[in-house]
Amino acid sequence: MPTLAQQKALSGQLYKPQSTPYVQAMFDNIAPTYDLLNSILSGGSHRVWESKLVDVLPDAPSALCLDLCTGTGALIPRLIKRFSTVVGLDVSPKMLAIAKKRFGSLHKVSFTEGDAQDLCFMDNSFDRITVAYGIRNLPDYSTGIAEIRRVLKPGGFVGILEFGQPRSPLWKMLFNAYSASVVPILGKMISGNGDAYAYLPKTASIFPCGANFEKELIAQGLSPIKTITCMGGIAYIYLAQKREENL
Repeated sequence: MPTLAQQKALSGQLYKPQSTPYVQAMFDNIAPTYDLLNSILSGGSHRVWESKLVDVLPDAPSALCLDLCTGTGALIPRLIKRFSTVVGLDVSPKMLAIAKKRFGSLHKVSFTEGDAQDLCFMDNSFDRITVAYGIRNLPDYSTGIAEIRRVLKPGGFVGILEFGQPRSPLWKMLFNAYSASVVPILGKMISGNGDAYAYLPKTASIFPCGANFEKELIAQGLSPIKTITCMGGIAYIYLAQKREENL
């Protein structure tokens, strides 16, 4: 009989993305209803968090910005108002097709298909990098963070929005109940893929958040500047910098 610690470790492995093709196929499958479900399941809160993510980045009108795990391009309109050029990258071609249809005609906006764990860009290429709801879906998020540091210019900033765990025991219990019951049911009704919407909340339930995620950033050579807690810990916004001395 496995110990409690071993059972928790096994549970974590089951809820962690097993491969990049698996993640790609999952997001390809739910792409047509992805934005609609996000709005319904979060009650629109995700848009407020996304605005905060963009706003927390220091101004740099001439900056080149990379939006990793861009999905359907939700951040693109906000980013292009703040920065000179924006590149959106995602592993899912069907999510990217939606992003291109919505925002591909915007001046100085481009999209590319690729893996955030193996970026196709040269070292020190971008002034700003954003990632919304994407880090926890990488099979190896430490490699993803290391790649962010590699392609970020010295002195550049990265803003990350990711789910986590509520701080209050009561709020955590209520949120977990919602995630375990309501989210998969609505996900299946609207997208036809209940498994994806059962899996995604579970990845959030084991993902390191707050101070624990800041340690991950530090381990990969980034310096945390600010962490913002959203709705009591349902989500977190992290601002980090690639210091000059990290070269």
